[in-house]
Amino acid sequence: MRYFFISQDTSLPCCIRYRDFDITGGRHLFVKAEEEKIKEMVPLYLAGSGREARPDFIQRPVTMFSAGLREILKAYEPAAVFKDVMLIHKENALQYHYVHTLLDYVDALSGRSEYYPNGMERKLVLDGKKAEGHHLFLPAGAQRKDPVVSLPLAESLLRRSVVGICLEEVEVE
Repeated sequence: MRYFFISQDTSLPCCIRYRDFDITGGRHLFVKAEEEKIKEMVPLYLAGSGREARPDFIQRPVTMFSAGLREILKAYEPAAVFKDVMLIHKENALQYHYVHTLLDYVDALSGRSEYYPNGMERKLVLDGKKAEGHHLFLPAGAQRKDPVVSLPLAESLLRRSVVGICLEEVEVE
């Protein structure tokens, strides 16, 4: 099976901006093991006019998908945990529903992965047998923290004309 890193298209023009966070700044990855630490619903306030583009996948400050994609993600990865996030334009009385997606780390790296002397990945290679059955996950032991999606899930997302998602194929042995 083929796999892809999924990342947010930060070059999307006129993208939403948080009032209290820099969307191009740092991010934090929460995993399913931290589920109890996270509230069931979190509001985040937005700056701007309310006419900004809203990507369907946001990585900063946390990994979020637009709420309309929840059922698709759940169909492919039933064990994923979702927490609600409301993006709010307080001044314009607008709300956008997203889901903070808590993923599992999967030990799916191949011994064929290549590394620089400082330990950073030069080329990440997935072991197809270890990744089999997983459609949305974080590769355990990888420095790169973008989630990985399977080809069937990537195709399902793309059929829905998602906005602001970049896919980069990962080599699989």
